[in-house]
Amino acid sequence: MPRVILKLKDTILNIGLDRIQITTIPPSHVSDNIEKTSKFTIQRIEPFLTELLPVIPKYFWSGVITEIEFHENPMKSNSADEAAIPIFDKLINIDRKNKELSAFQLQYGIKDDLCFITYTISAFEGRQIEFKMPPKPGYFRIEPSEYLLMECGIRILLDINNKPNKHNENPIKDIENILAKQNSLVSNIVEDINLKGVLS
Repeated sequence: MPRVILKLKDTILNIGLDRIQITTIPPSHVSDNIEKTSKFTIQRIEPFLTELLPVIPKYFWSGVITEIEFHENPMKSNSADEAAIPIFDKLINIDRKNKELSAFQLQYGIKDDLCFITYTISAFEGRQIEFKMPPKPGYFRIEPSEYLLMECGIRILLDINNKPNKHNENPIKDIENILAKQNSLVSNIVEDINLKGVLS
């Protein structure tokens, strides 16, 4: 599908025929505070939407996806899969029989009168990988576990949209309402997903 992508230092604008997606990248001094992150997001997206609204044929719904990471000391776990074991054992009623995890992702959604809310819980890791070209042309294999683990932990994606709401006002007002709901949910997210005492 035809689309335009505009990438700035802290914002990515992706315009398609039937969808506008704006990604904001809050600076480090903002990203640890959900209220500051929400204000940053509105400040960045409002100028784009103000310019785009007059040419949008019809507005239907808005959504916000927030990424929350709980970092773990890399010295404690050797991989993302290992970091996910306490989460699996707490949330999943399946006996692993002491077998190691090789992957983990849990997704569920709920709906209230105004919004769909989807939670996606998974493990993440970052490694310092250096590509070394093989002595002769051809394919080469990389084994991530052979490289230094720099970070790992649990990532939660909180996806909120107002699709079921039949009284959408405009994108800016709707996003402000969604961000207010997001702020409330993020502040209690560990308890809401039953991981109190496991995540901190």
